[in-house]
Amino acid sequence: MLATALSFVGQQYPQATGEDFTGHHVASYVRGELANAIRDALGTKSSSYIVKGSAGQSTWAAVPWASIFDPLVTSGAQTGYYVVYLFASDGKRVFLSLNQGATAVEREFGRGRRDSVLRDRAALMRARLPEFLEGFDLPAIDLASTANLPLGYMAGHALGKAYEITSLPSEADLRSDLEHILHAYSALTFRGGLEPSPEAGALDEDVPPGSSVIETRQYKFHRRIDRHPQASRMAKQHHGTRCQGCGLSFGERYGTLGEGFIEAHHLKPLSSLKEGETFQYDVKKDFAVLCSNCHRMIHRTSDSSDLEAFKKLLVTA
Repeated sequence: MLATALSFVGQQYPQATGEDFTGHHVASYVRGELANAIRDALGTKSSSYIVKGSAGQSTWAAVPWASIFDPLVTSGAQTGYYVVYLFASDGKRVFLSLNQGATAVEREFGRGRRDSVLRDRAALMRARLPEFLEGFDLPAIDLASTANLPLGYMAGHALGKAYEITSLPSEADLRSDLEHILHAYSALTFRGGLEPSPEAGALDEDVPPGSSVIETRQYKFHRRIDRHPQASRMAKQHHGTRCQGCGLSFGERYGTLGEGFIEAHHLKPLSSLKEGETFQYDVKKDFAVLCSNCHRMIHRTSDSSDLEAFKKLLVTA
């Protein structure tokens, strides 16, 4: 039960941090039982996400957490944006938060500018999700800690809810909140994530001229799926590395430099990509492998999901 797991961590963690970290059952609980409770709450959607819990590495974290990562966005808490349960260091509250990776921001902008950049990006996230603010209108979180990582979590928070550990909502309400914030997570990705809006008149070779806002979002989301590392790896394992459009083998053309190189192309029609839906795929049916030229060209056709029609357009020398 999600409520049981959240309550256990909130009540047990503060005392546990005064004891030896190695092999401690509370740290194991955060990594195991808490993460499993979240997977159980996700139900059939759990396979679409990566779920991780952490109480620290080699020593206690000031703030324990359990995160849900969309592989299209990130696979860990250092980069991108994600949904996370963050426990206040005093154990009194747990926050359900749409948050972002502070480590990558600190690496790029430095510690001094990190939090201001995170707050600016959190404002962009909220601006892209106005209809979700009614249920998750929590503009700031207080993790009762002045440690570096918790300060980053607090600056990176975009929207969410706060729960008192001693009076958690019902299991049904906790699961409903989780489902709702994951809908916001998926919607944010579809709407551009953390990427700034393109300037008026700016060209984007991935997007046909004259595309509507929804069509532009569909094209960009489609390209995000194309570039998904796991999907690309599995597509190559199933389809090989010879272009299914023109037949080019990078290994044959470029020798050892090109061996194993090919690009994955998502075959589902753009119109089928809906905002807020979790992405699931069948590598055999939903992906093809294409060389770089064919991949760019198929995206210029009226239906980038129709590989056979694209092949008929190829001009043979």
